[in-house]
Amino acid sequence: MNEQTPTRQATRRPAGSLTVLAESKSPAIRTEALHFSSTQPLEFWDVTDLAREVVARSGVRHGQVTVYSPHTTTTVVINESETGFLNDFRRLISAVVPEDVYYEHDDHAVRTENLQEDEFINGHAHCRQMLVGQPSVTVPVVDGELLLGQWQRILYAELDQARDRRIFFHAQGI
Repeated sequence: MNEQTPTRQATRRPAGSLTVLAESKSPAIRTEALHFSSTQPLEFWDVTDLAREVVARSGVRHGQVTVYSPHTTTTVVINESETGFLNDFRRLISAVVPEDVYYEHDDHAVRTENLQEDEFINGHAHCRQMLVGQPSVTVPVVDGELLLGQWQRILYAELDQARDRRIFFHAQGI
């Protein structure tokens, strides 16, 4: 790579401050919440360093940290944060679960459950979440460090549209 080649960056850290929800010294337990806004569909946020910071503040030396999203159209995954891979994923999931086809979830003429007044048209995002991940990941902590592989990062993915989001970090252990 020469000096003229711009550096690509696959993900970034979400803006916002963490709020402590619960804390205990013995046993060591700490739960923190981050409120932030996503800015576009199929956006990835790297929350690895946030998880590390929560573990450090918790005092957990041996235990685990769980990173959890309370939203049904987001996912938390462990994978590589590399621009080419994430662009490949975006193309793949858009081809497998396109936005512009019929989803019964979006058909308010037949849907009667879990409706709200300002309902988004997002059946595709729900289907994408069911295919690609879960609402949380748990990572072991040994000697105060997350046990992640060389290229592994904890990624929070927006599968819907830009909106306000939350993510929780829960460290526990001894």
